Amino acid sequence: MGAIVLLLDDDESAVPGEETRRAAQICNSGSVVDRFELDIVGDAKDWIRVEPSEVNVFPDQSVGVELVFTPPRSAELPAGRVTFALRVMSHEDIEGSVVEETSVTVGPFTDFDVRLTPRTKRSRFGARFHAVVDNRGNAPLRVRMYASDRDSALRFAFVYPETVIAHGKGALVPVKARPLTRRWRGADLALPFQVLVAHHGEAEVEERTTDGAVVQAALLSDAVVKFVMAVGAAVLALIALWLFVLKPSVESEARKQLPPVANPSDGPSTSPSPSIGTSPGPSPSGPSPPPGGADVPPPPPPGGNGGQSGSQEPPVTGDAPDGNGQGGGGQGQAFDQRIEADVKPSAAFDTRARYTVPKDATLFVSDVVFENVASDKGVIRLQRGDTVLRRLALDAFSNEDEHYDEPIRFGPGEEVVLAVSCRTPGTLVEPAGAKSCTPAAYFSGRLVTTK
Repeated sequence: MGAIVLLLDDDESAVPGEETRRAAQICNSGSVVDRFELDIVGDAKDWIRVEPSEVNVFPDQSVGVELVFTPPRSAELPAGRVTFALRVMSHEDIEGSVVEETSVTVGPFTDFDVRLTPRTKRSRFGARFHAVVDNRGNAPLRVRMYASDRDSALRFAFVYPETVIAHGKGALVPVKARPLTRRWRGADLALPFQVLVAHHGEAEVEERTTDGAVVQAALLSDAVVKFVMAVGAAVLALIALWLFVLKPSVESEARKQLPPVANPSDGPSTSPSPSIGTSPGPSPSGPSPPPGGADVPPPPPPGGNGGQSGSQEPPVTGDAPDGNGQGGGGQGQAFDQRIEADVKPSAAFDTRARYTVPKDATLFVSDVVFENVASDKGVIRLQRGDTVLRRLALDAFSNEDEHYDEPIRFGPGEEVVLAVSCRTPGTLVEPAGAKSCTPAAYFSGRLVTTK
């Protein structure tokens, strides 16, 4: 004979951060008055107590006590059922002591925050930020991401518009902000914006916001403009120096080097008078000028064309350029793709999740985001066919964003392979028990046609 514990059924869950009570009855099945000491056994003893902790009970009588639940508002205590035991120690009959096992449901609560890193970034064409979402609640958190700016001067893009974050964990969500217009010159312009994270609960919608800014720089800085203006002014000064100083001086020196030309119109030449008794003869200096001092026409200009001015042919011009400055060929088009694996637990690597590059194209991958939303455990590899490019442990991340300054090249017909070795499937997406690992990879870059 000894103690009998009667726990009253109560489906009300214990709310974290609040006090919840549940009634119980302690019965004395012995034949003497007994004193019972009450306490809690199990991991929940820090936030469950019994009031009173000691009772005296007459034979065949019972005394009411209360179980007081004060679960902490912390992510360390997940939502769900928690098992504990009520121990009743008898002072009169040690063998009559009992331990009654039961459970209580800890209710979920939502507590999260968001911040932007970096908060401000300077760029000419676009900036890349990361929204850090911390789940401080005790249950998985599903949130949606939004962004806006007051002047509608930016365009935003999220790699994951919606994501699920495990309790007590955080997630990095890439955010891209690109100005809608370009600034050719001028001072830097700050474009503030706001990122909003919304959680749609059963009763209400909870929202958190964080502020950031894109500092848009001009395509041509003031230093470049000043340099171009200085070069232009120097070129104009050299042209003016040539036209007004150097060229006239060169022409003047050239004229000085030419020989003088005799002008026959200056008058007839004089010859000595002939002697008496002699017949006049020709002048030693040549024939006499015509009578009357008529003008002698000037000699024909050199050139061998009989004094007539020579004809000049027009200059021959070459074919004009087509205006493009270059032949065909482009920079490719933006490309993104997501591949997801579905792998049963095994030590071997499953390589069925893959993407094949078209035969007439080359893929340059600059960004890869590895997803592990369900918190699977195992190993994931990024491969080019059978060549391993990247290897990560699944239990080390939930979302891993990687950017490559030198893009990864996949040639025509090559395959982007996501190889997975599943050790333990996660339970965040399927709490009842997942049967396979479902990691995924989102990659983006440029697809360049080789034809």
